[in-house]
Amino acid sequence: MRKLIALLLLVACVTSCKKDYEREIDRYLEEHLKDPDSYQNIKMGKPGIITPMSMAYIETIRRAKNGEFPIDSVNSKMNQIKEYFLNHGTNPYDTLGWEVSHKYRAKNSFGGMEICNVRYTFDKDMTKIIKMEDEQKEN
Repeated sequence: MRKLIALLLLVACVTSCKKDYEREIDRYLEEHLKDPDSYQNIKMGKPGIITPMSMAYIETIRRAKNGEFPIDSVNSKMNQIKEYFLNHGTNPYDTLGWEVSHKYRAKNSFGGMEICNVRYTFDKDMTKIIKMEDEQKEN
């Protein structure tokens, strides 16, 4: 009897100890996977904050790599962007949303197992997935 109670407490803790974003990902997968019962988590990343500056940084790096300006001028460009935000009344470090990377295995439409690497974008309260991007698929 004690073992049964301990097992029930363990199961309750495992399900209630999940973070809100993990529960939202579980709901998303339940609705979108071809065979939700085949799902196997490989790695769930930690949430990363999305701010005006983080978005600007990604775009600035992309443009530098495309040759629009030298890569060694990224810091000065970021300072200019920060000043722009501040001069226009935008906090450059406001939370716009969150990103979580996730690697998992699940069956595809043909019944074969595949490994998926995805990135979920959440609203700023981390209560809703607003975008999901496939980063790559492995067989």
